[in-house]
Amino acid sequence: MLDKQSIFGILRDQNYWYREIPPTSYIPRKSYLRDINKFIRSKAILVVKGPRRAGKTVLLDQIIRQIVSAGKHKKEQILYVNLEDYRFYNHYSMELLEAILTAYQEYVNPDENIYFFIDEIQHIEGFEHFLRSKYDTVRGPKFIVTGSNARLLSKELGTLLTGRMVSMEVFPFSFEEFLAFHGLEFQNNSYFGLESDQIRIKQMFNRYLRYGAIPEFLDEEEPDVRLTEYFENVLFRDIVERFGIRNIRQIKELALYLLTNSARQYSINQLSRTFKASVNTIQSHLSALNLAYMFFYLRRYSPSFKAQITSRSKAYCLDTGLMNAVGFRFSEDRGALLENLVHLELLRCQEEVYFHRDPSTNKECDFVTKKGLKITRAIQVTRDMRDPGTRKRELAGLLDAAREYGLKDGLILTEDEFDTFTQEGIRIRVRPLWFWLLNKEE
Repeated sequence: MLDKQSIFGILRDQNYWYREIPPTSYIPRKSYLRDINKFIRSKAILVVKGPRRAGKTVLLDQIIRQIVSAGKHKKEQILYVNLEDYRFYNHYSMELLEAILTAYQEYVNPDENIYFFIDEIQHIEGFEHFLRSKYDTVRGPKFIVTGSNARLLSKELGTLLTGRMVSMEVFPFSFEEFLAFHGLEFQNNSYFGLESDQIRIKQMFNRYLRYGAIPEFLDEEEPDVRLTEYFENVLFRDIVERFGIRNIRQIKELALYLLTNSARQYSINQLSRTFKASVNTIQSHLSALNLAYMFFYLRRYSPSFKAQITSRSKAYCLDTGLMNAVGFRFSEDRGALLENLVHLELLRCQEEVYFHRDPSTNKECDFVTKKGLKITRAIQVTRDMRDPGTRKRELAGLLDAAREYGLKDGLILTEDEFDTFTQEGIRIRVRPLWFWLLNKEE
């Protein structure tokens, strides 16, 4: 175990106690900061989950800056520790967390209430017990913790910390954040208010679609090599090692298959036959890929839960850059990429999402969103509506969903079309996807 002086030296490097907080060029994660502000003053443990390199560490830094700038707390009341610091690597244990807190209290702040930020806490086996025991003390720290994989979703975490925690998920940059990163922000987000900027916005949208939005790679001109390395790291560190998977080739080929076939329907039995693996193995692999935030799965909506879990599903990737860099494609499938972007945005908005399909007519709508007990929106995604056959098919699926769920309107997202009309008593809005990403409430 590291001695207290060594631990204090690491903590001094990671914290702002004895130095000015330097200026930052970070893009503010405004929506996440708004959500965090609702809970930052409560005692509840705040658990920030999400994929690697999605910006969780930067978000913690933004929270710390916000607390200090508010003027109600001193820098010495904030303890931040990044457990991925190489100096901690051989010492992961609950005793390490206790030693970190003890060193901080001895050298920096023995008395006052503290905010305790722990980055990548999943490295500590049994960390849930540490959080629970400290939470239950009269003057326990306010914990804000992050993690990148299944340890933050474990049953034990839910059991031990039920009623003591709130959680949120952080994803790669939204299109608005992506534009801000590249120095583009707009005061007027109406369609015609953006008219003079549309060429530049569309150029950036094409880059967003091609290379994705994982913050660490946005400075790269062509980040495909970095994205491939990212895929390999997540696969081996967060999936193979974490879940003890022996058939590495099988799960890698499954991940490549899902990358290549994003937004297309699959069944467990079909995947079982394709990869010559048992249904249980495929289900286990799919779960591991989801827990590592590599893929998300979309079910067909049905009031019957049994029908939902037994029908075919769709898979969507964390990032379109990964789909392009790693997926096996003869040509760019822009339709699937566009659909993937919409799914990610709905996740960012914390929507409960399904797809609609009428088994008797095969009419399909890409996304329906649910709030409470009701379906509230129906959304189709397609490259364009110029082809009469495409227009007929997309409208048929959207209208079928709208009628099924009693909706008065529907939305079709394309690359570059803007229109509003009424068909069969349903108001249809056709909007460019890039515009919807900037103005979803329009």
